[in-house]
Amino acid sequence: MRVLICVFTGILLLTSCKNESAPEAGYLASFRDTTIPVYGAYRAFKLPINKGVSISNPIQLSLGPNDVLFASNQTGEVYTLHDSDDDGLEDSTAIYCDIRDYGLRSPAGFTYHGDTVYIGAAQQIRAFLDANGDGRADESWVVFDQIPESGHPYEWTSGLTIGPDGWLYCALTTDSWNAAPSPDTNGYRGSILRISTDGTAVERIATGIRSVYGIGFNEQGDLFFTDNEGGGNPNEELNLLVRNAFYGHNPAKYPHDSVMHPVYNLQTELAPSGIQFNSPENDFGGSAGNLFVAYYGPGERWNRGAIARIEIEADANGSYQYREIPVADLPKISDIAFGKDGSLYVAQHGMTDYWYNAVYKNQGAFYKLVFDPEFTDYSPRRKPASPEFSSTTLEAGKQLFAEAACLGCHQVDGENELLGPNLRDIGNQLSRAEILEEITNPSERIKPSMMAQQVTKKDGQVFLGRLVSSNENELSIMLVGNSIVKVAREDILETKNVKESLMYEGLLTGMNEEQVNALIDYIISLSR
Repeated sequence: MRVLICVFTGILLLTSCKNESAPEAGYLASFRDTTIPVYGAYRAFKLPINKGVSISNPIQLSLGPNDVLFASNQTGEVYTLHDSDDDGLEDSTAIYCDIRDYGLRSPAGFTYHGDTVYIGAAQQIRAFLDANGDGRADESWVVFDQIPESGHPYEWTSGLTIGPDGWLYCALTTDSWNAAPSPDTNGYRGSILRISTDGTAVERIATGIRSVYGIGFNEQGDLFFTDNEGGGNPNEELNLLVRNAFYGHNPAKYPHDSVMHPVYNLQTELAPSGIQFNSPENDFGGSAGNLFVAYYGPGERWNRGAIARIEIEADANGSYQYREIPVADLPKISDIAFGKDGSLYVAQHGMTDYWYNAVYKNQGAFYKLVFDPEFTDYSPRRKPASPEFSSTTLEAGKQLFAEAACLGCHQVDGENELLGPNLRDIGNQLSRAEILEEITNPSERIKPSMMAQQVTKKDGQVFLGRLVSSNENELSIMLVGNSIVKVAREDILETKNVKESLMYEGLLTGMNEEQVNALIDYIISLSR
């Protein structure tokens, strides 16, 4: 069986200069961002883009026809990046197309073949062609429009790429968090698709995915994809695609005999977004052939995000071995791409509302990371050693965890989800201060899959809980106490999202500082 490997919700640019020292003479030095922690001989430059299309929460970045960098805004513009003064840093943008002209939104997918550009939007995959060579698309046609689309903001067509076979590959995010999903008789949403470039043939090649943003083929023709933790995914995942496999998310939708587990659990940050394989010919600090992974970081924590690279090596029996190495910390990265000179470019998404909509003006930026073997001013390690806690403190914290009824809503086994998220690895995901903030202000930031859903039946009965699954016939809601009720759609009067946590406030009321510290010590100690 042919095995394919795939890797998958701000954008940063990284540049390699093929082991040449990065020029910092004159005004170029002013664009180096010294606030970005790097974990190798990299210099991070913020691109001084001040001409052309305004940057607005960029969600895609890729090398396109004629080795030109393409990017897209959440607002719909697809544009190219240019270095107008040949100083090594792109400083302007030019519109290529605007998918809003076609009634489309969220151009998260991008790939190309020859001069034809393919854009994956929420509703369809569309082809564009710059026939007259002026840098702007003047021809366009629909390639694939059999995408269930209900207008939910998390419905993406992402990871769009051309495979070694010349077909299009993409991922459609799950509809499990949508209380009113569109009919999906083909089971496309929550799957990976293989589509002919003329759109006449489509094949569903994997199911049970959650939020796959990046897909990439390695030199051996295997396809890697990442997937986000939550909804049955206990970890941030790196997966190897096996045809017709089920990957664990939304089991109610996809009948299956077994679950394909990730080949590696990602460690550097949360919420993997764009991925990019470095060319075997591009050294970039000893990373030839490595997989680079961008991390968006936990939602609405605007200072979180990172880049890592993964060494993937085949052993004697043909299996892959993985080693993850942090590269840089840069918040809210949505995508990455190597430029024509071997540099890695990164798109920073910037601040948005809860649904990742562009509501703040001109959010986001692009960065370029340059490898410089003479640069030594970098951090030798990314995280401090795991803290040590006394057994007495941990016992006290465990008792408080039970007394506060935390176990009533949170599992700690790293596998299952109750009404709230599993806390097994929370100490590796959030800092001590962030954990305390989650407890004291539970409604400040709510993970999308944990948002409360209120369902009102026609007979006046009201259910408030977490949406577990949904289809055209019924909703499954987990209520307080972790019981699951199924409600037939024909009996529903109204459904609505409730942007308040199902965890009550005041959980720490009555605890003194020593007790609060003991509780948090215990929660952190749960991490692997």
